[in-house]
Amino acid sequence: MLIQRLIDRYKTYRKTSFLNQPFNYKHQYAFIGTGQHSFSNLYPAIHYLGIPLKTICTRHLEHAQKMAARFPGCAGTDRLADIINDPAIKGVFVCATPVNHAAITRELLLAGKHVFVEKPPCFSLQELQNLIKLQGPQHGMPGLQKRFSPINKLLEPFRLKTTTYCYRYLTGAYPEGDAVFELFIHPVDNCIRLFGNIQNIQVNTSLKNNITCFLSIQHTNGITGMVHLSTDHSWQFPVDELEMNTPGAIFQASYPNKLISIEKSSRFLNIPLEKIFQTPVVKKVHLDNTGFIPVAGKNNLAMQGFSGEIAHFTNSVEQSKYSEQHSLQSLVTTYEVLEKIKTGIGNR
Repeated sequence: MLIQRLIDRYKTYRKTSFLNQPFNYKHQYAFIGTGQHSFSNLYPAIHYLGIPLKTICTRHLEHAQKMAARFPGCAGTDRLADIINDPAIKGVFVCATPVNHAAITRELLLAGKHVFVEKPPCFSLQELQNLIKLQGPQHGMPGLQKRFSPINKLLEPFRLKTTTYCYRYLTGAYPEGDAVFELFIHPVDNCIRLFGNIQNIQVNTSLKNNITCFLSIQHTNGITGMVHLSTDHSWQFPVDELEMNTPGAIFQASYPNKLISIEKSSRFLNIPLEKIFQTPVVKKVHLDNTGFIPVAGKNNLAMQGFSGEIAHFTNSVEQSKYSEQHSLQSLVTTYEVLEKIKTGIGNR
């Protein structure tokens, strides 16, 4: 009976916390954009978190009004000025056509709005620095969901113990946009977030059948890594994998759902004992999300990091507490690397 009462109390707490979410916000928010990425990932996360959207803006008024009908009390518009001139709107989500992100973000920051801008916020280091200068009490946060990946949270105690790592990020062709700033930004930023600033980098590229790059990276803390980036693979079988070598174990991550570690064998006089004795291999499964358990924390929006990044943005706005770790400034090193890649492929 006691166990059942505890279970019932936990379920009641969980239900109440979810139902009370819309009443926990002091401010109102707006959204700019109604594209496939926002439909699939950002709007569902906003709806789940109960974020009060007051206005949705797109170039096509009909699209904005139809999307706004999904959120209570929300209005659709095709005028950015309706958001800029509304003092009740404190935070704005921007997920429009990527080439328009910088101009929209600039106007919003100048109007004193806090901005969550989906990657990429811009397409050059100079543009990024210009946006950074516009921040004051208002701030900009780039939408890079892997920063909030459950895998990265699990790797936190081990990441700076890494000696070497290999990262593979392989997709199919990407003719509709800029693969470097729209795709490769994810693994490059992830390496910097996990292993620190970069001291030296060498870029080798191939333009045969789309883009393939190999990055040899030396971090300032002594960690070294090799990164393989390519759009000459497959969208049906994409690869987003990281292998970290630490003194005690090898970690293998397959984003967004799986993380395992394999313990290294002990040594005697630098001789691996596994070469002498037949000992079991110790393999730990830190995460293996099969989707079998239908709860929010195992949902793809959570595993990818979308719900985490959006919750972080609204918490920052609500509490007026902003972290440079997730600000536009945090992208400077990432953009330095991306520009070196662009130089290596001849700005293709």
